[in-house]
Amino acid sequence: MVKSYKEFRSDRLDYYYNAINSIILGKQHPASGLIPASTAITIHGNYTDAWVRDNVYSIYAVFGLALAYRRIDDNTGRAFELQHSVIKLMRGLLFAMMRQSHKVEQFKQSQSLEHSLHAKYNTTTGDTVVGDFEWGHLQIDATSLFVLALADMTSSGFNIIYSQDEVDFIQNLVFYIERAYRTPDYGIWERGNKINHGQPELNSSSIGMALAALRAINGINLFGAQGGPSSIIHVLPDELTRNSTTLHSFLPRESNSKEIDASVLSIIGFPAFAVDVPELVSRTRNEAIKKLEGDYGMKRFLRDGHQTALEDTSRLYYNAHELKIFEDIESEWPLFFTYLVLEGLFTGDLEQADHYQRKLLPLIVESSDLSSKDTSEQDWEESIPLLPELYYVPAEHIDAEKRNPHSQKRLPNDNIPLVWALSLYYLGRLIREDLLSPSEVDPLGRRFNSSKMTRDTIIQIVVLSEDRQLQNELSAYGLETQTLDQLPSTVSVLAPEALSDVYCGLGLNSKMSLTGRPKRPIGVLGTCRLYRIQGQIYAFTPHFIDNDEFYINSDPDYLVSDFESELRFTKENWFYHGRPTLVVLLSHDLLGTNPKKPTISMDAPKKHLLNFFSNLRCGSACNGTVPIKLCRLAETINTSNIQSLDYLIKKPEINWERILHGAHASRYSTTKRKLGYSERKTQANTPGHRTPYSTGSGGRTPKRINTTFNGKSLASPINKLHDETYFQELASALSKLKSNDDITFKLKAHEDSSNTNTNHRRAGSIMDPSVDENTQFHNKPGSVSSASPDEDQHSINDMLSLTLGDTSHFDQAVDSLNASVNLYDQIDILQYLVSCKPSSYYINSLDASLRELLEEVYLKSMRLQYWSIARQAAGLLHKNVPCLTLNLTDLIIRQKQISIGSGPQEYLISMPVSPETINKMINEHCSDDVREGPVVQEIIIYLGKLIRTQPNLFEGILRLRTHYIIIALREEISRINHTNEEEAVEHLMQLSPFELQSLLNTILSGPTMSNTNNQIFIRDGPGGLLMLPTQPSEDFVPTDNNQHRCIPLLTDQQAQENIVIRVQSAGYHSGNLAKVNINGTVLEADSRGIHVWALDRKENIIMERASFDTHISSEESIEFAKFIHTLSPGMIIVIACKDEFTEHLGEEAKRVIEDMGSQKIRHVRYRDSYVFIGEKGNTTDILEEHRLSTDGPTGNIEKVIQYDNPISSSILQEITPHNMHHCFPHSNGCWLRRRKNDGALNRVSSQFFPQVWSILSNSRGFMIRNHTLPREPTVLEMTPEEFNFALAVESYLGMFSDPAERQIAVELLTVIHELVIETKDSKMKDKMNTKVLDLSGMIVQSIETFWNKWSGLNKMRFEKNELFKNGMRYQDHRDKAHKLFFDLPSKGTESTYSYLKQTVYSVLT
Repeated sequence: MVKSYKEFRSDRLDYYYNAINSIILGKQHPASGLIPASTAITIHGNYTDAWVRDNVYSIYAVFGLALAYRRIDDNTGRAFELQHSVIKLMRGLLFAMMRQSHKVEQFKQSQSLEHSLHAKYNTTTGDTVVGDFEWGHLQIDATSLFVLALADMTSSGFNIIYSQDEVDFIQNLVFYIERAYRTPDYGIWERGNKINHGQPELNSSSIGMALAALRAINGINLFGAQGGPSSIIHVLPDELTRNSTTLHSFLPRESNSKEIDASVLSIIGFPAFAVDVPELVSRTRNEAIKKLEGDYGMKRFLRDGHQTALEDTSRLYYNAHELKIFEDIESEWPLFFTYLVLEGLFTGDLEQADHYQRKLLPLIVESSDLSSKDTSEQDWEESIPLLPELYYVPAEHIDAEKRNPHSQKRLPNDNIPLVWALSLYYLGRLIREDLLSPSEVDPLGRRFNSSKMTRDTIIQIVVLSEDRQLQNELSAYGLETQTLDQLPSTVSVLAPEALSDVYCGLGLNSKMSLTGRPKRPIGVLGTCRLYRIQGQIYAFTPHFIDNDEFYINSDPDYLVSDFESELRFTKENWFYHGRPTLVVLLSHDLLGTNPKKPTISMDAPKKHLLNFFSNLRCGSACNGTVPIKLCRLAETINTSNIQSLDYLIKKPEINWERILHGAHASRYSTTKRKLGYSERKTQANTPGHRTPYSTGSGGRTPKRINTTFNGKSLASPINKLHDETYFQELASALSKLKSNDDITFKLKAHEDSSNTNTNHRRAGSIMDPSVDENTQFHNKPGSVSSASPDEDQHSINDMLSLTLGDTSHFDQAVDSLNASVNLYDQIDILQYLVSCKPSSYYINSLDASLRELLEEVYLKSMRLQYWSIARQAAGLLHKNVPCLTLNLTDLIIRQKQISIGSGPQEYLISMPVSPETINKMINEHCSDDVREGPVVQEIIIYLGKLIRTQPNLFEGILRLRTHYIIIALREEISRINHTNEEEAVEHLMQLSPFELQSLLNTILSGPTMSNTNNQIFIRDGPGGLLMLPTQPSEDFVPTDNNQHRCIPLLTDQQAQENIVIRVQSAGYHSGNLAKVNINGTVLEADSRGIHVWALDRKENIIMERASFDTHISSEESIEFAKFIHTLSPGMIIVIACKDEFTEHLGEEAKRVIEDMGSQKIRHVRYRDSYVFIGEKGNTTDILEEHRLSTDGPTGNIEKVIQYDNPISSSILQEITPHNMHHCFPHSNGCWLRRRKNDGALNRVSSQFFPQVWSILSNSRGFMIRNHTLPREPTVLEMTPEEFNFALAVESYLGMFSDPAERQIAVELLTVIHELVIETKDSKMKDKMNTKVLDLSGMIVQSIETFWNKWSGLNKMRFEKNELFKNGMRYQDHRDKAHKLFFDLPSKGTESTYSYLKQTVYSVLT
């Protein structure tokens, strides 16, 4: 008789109940509820303990069967029994962990191994079974799996949590796992590094499971339908984002020592479903299958010796050289086929599920077979399919298996069944037989993560004004704002610190001594939410715009850049209900306005900041990539994401009134500190410090031309000390500063000497900040005089000689400090003073301590934007950026190592570190120049920002060496400005934070630096000329090779003699744009007013640009006229107007434009469109166009200008070191530049390290001068794509001190791989097997061949030249030959490839 479906289903459920009851529930301890991993005790260990991970996986089959019984009208009580068996186990694990709540509390702060929860417990009692250091307990994936299962089971109606104490503990488990992205652990195999020597690693499987758990538990009410707000678990969005970003950057790699691991299957599929990028899921799965799959299951990872016949069981660890012996005989685990089955079932890929189900069938061991083999303990009534832990190759078949992998029969080990594997097998069978659905096991829908549709998030921005005066001034710019007292009574705005204070109550439980969330800054995603507390709506300003962090936030341009980065980050990572709402409070200090004056008057950077906020009205930011909506705060309430925090402030430990009072007091005190003098608030701004129209070399405090980065000299700006404008500028700036503030400075201000004859001014001291005790202030004109200012003039020649640390001239130095009127003098003298006395030493004559005086100079330098002084003062004060560790972590979690210092002092950071640790490293390893520490902090911050927003800039880079990056920055400045190293270093130190960040962005765009086309540069400040990264023209299609290209001025061979300029303007009603197209590259204006671009065709096309809002201010019109006057005759001037510019365009400005040849400027009216192209000094050859506001935009007017190249590459009259390269093939410095930068950044191709592994495995090793990288044990320990191998090679190539030479070595290894490995040349390969490849020697041989060839071709000309009077031998011209060789293209007839290839053939044939 045929059974009905109901009867069939009932029979199948009974079958699985009997099987699961016998195999799993039969082992569950009746008191503790825990399950042993196995009943086996073998030479590999005692499996009778209860592992957290094994218990959770083991109970999943029971969980699934309980849900299946719940489907039917069960009157047997099995659904209830199964459900409460699940609850009993989960509570058993909960109790075991709660007994270690003290560890959870400690781990939240330390992330230390000794503070981690234990990984296994006594099955009977739930007690710990081994000591803290006797096992690899830190296994974040296990704790995360418990939290994940808790979320699933609670959502399915299983009530596991009973009390508020238990809720608080689970909330603290969230804090325990939320920093998985930066916490190395022992991972799923409890061993960390594959050698098993006790070294934890960052593991993808741990990070992925933590991410899945955090996503799942967020918002879950642990009391179920009966719960209230206090039983809901909360996860802050920024922690989710960091874990997600780290995971996606790691995969498919598992860790540094394991290039792939089968455990990643649990991350891309069941149970985590943590990856939301379908391509990455597919790539990770394919990588695991390709490298790990066998007929009997999957290897855990490559060269895994666990339970192989060759493993030495007398020790836990492996020797590095022995890992190679496990290759091709690694044990294979059927467990991982069950993951692939479940992934197929949950994602609807039944073909995959059925395929691996079929592969499992021959691996099953029937329980009846075990019963016949003297296994009385495992005596089942009927035969049940069991899965062994693993299959291994018998000792007698090992040689045959190595010769022909997958050819030998394998045997199961004694651990049968592995309950974890069998549980997942049964779960898959329940779903495949339609007794259970994936939606029941995954009630939260995590399986759809990779198929979710992306949405275009609109960011709501609320701009507030500090007071009504500022509000009125901003409204003149078209920026409508509200003041705090104009907000509705039900809405308040607080600083982000208040939100951190409230969140400290999350999980706080005094009974278990749990302090709740550690007080860390709340990220931008957290402050983009609104919060409801006691019926009031609270918004919190973002932490990143808080103006008390380091000197970098005193740079308005940097603030704009930072704001744009955070907008991009928010758009890309907002996955929550409602829109993100960003609240910004604008202040007088932030915008550089004067609260005592009725109008806005500010310098260009401040205008840039204000224009940025004004341009938000257009509905987009970041070049149109981020949609935004500028609105009032009350308008955002219905569309924002709002969280209630009432349950937190009800806790007796949280005093909400005190937090509110502190927040309001902080706002008041913040304003006062900015107006006064304080250690925290030191970033106020002062107008008047820039003088771009002065006759000097720049508009800021002049450079010390003798300063070098290694601390050999630190000179005052003697080239400007006798310049009248220098003191006038400082006097003007400080007078404006004092008009803003009530500060009483202790040191003399620059205006004190403004009326003094310039010839009588004391110049700054010249001193060496190196650690050499004999270093002195040099006795030369310009040194600080020891005489008081009232003494006779002859005292000027009475010079003061100082040695750092020598206290004999301390009193004279104090007198000089009293007399000094120069900020450079003051900081140099203070550096000497703090080398003699502690910073707390009190100077009675100045009524201040040394630290207070340093703080004063620090404050002045930031307000006046003298960045070199600010960096020097920051170094002396040991200032540190609070967000430094966050940016450092952002780099490390994306597998970028950071080094600090150089030479023996270089320290490598490969794991996240605490703020105290990184600050100590910087202080200890950046001691050559006191300014190096602050610059290193800046570089780390900028690199962190860039890797978050432009991660593709870092492709091919493993290690970021800050010292060499500084060298690359110096080289770039030196190349652009034609300066020596010392001058370039001072230029570098004078760069504003934004300029430094822009220059760093330039050198990171390495793949485009070999373009032989000229570049456009922007002249901005004493740092000289910066390459300007902008968007390409509309017809420029990015490719892998050019997506980061900077502005190519000459785009093809035909353009070598011409500059093609197209320009267009549109008033407010006609399109509201102003843009110029130079040889195919578009530069767009981003603010209202008149925009000027000036091109100098005589100096490699250097460009200056400026913007003037002549609609809002007549001062802007005056500044425009001054700017045009400063431009040299012959410069090409392009003018385009955006929005409106005529309102306050004065007579002088119009006359200046007419003097350049304009005929139409006086016809332009309100919001008309206008463009102009001309040459200063040539009024006849101009182009201009004017359109009324009702007639639309101007056309794209075009002008072709001949490129004026002063150097002809034809016949050279006289050969000099500067033009000798024209006698050789060259790329005009482009390839040399690229190789220097790529070498400093250690950039290589994606396949470089596997290629090097192939070369190394087929040779005896590499040699760089006297340093060798041997084949053994390197290739025996590491696999081709292992991250640790890449790091080893990277470190070895660091033996080349010249970055360009290092890149030539990279090219050489690529050539060897191509000629020997890829072509499979047996003769060359045989010879290479017997040789240690001398990389440095082969490079020298290639360069010598190049030099001999071309010096021979130019022999007749060289013999007559003074440079070659001693002959043309390579040894006599080594440095020049290397520089010329490094500038060759990488491919072509005359290229590095052709010469390296020739050398490889000569060495290996």
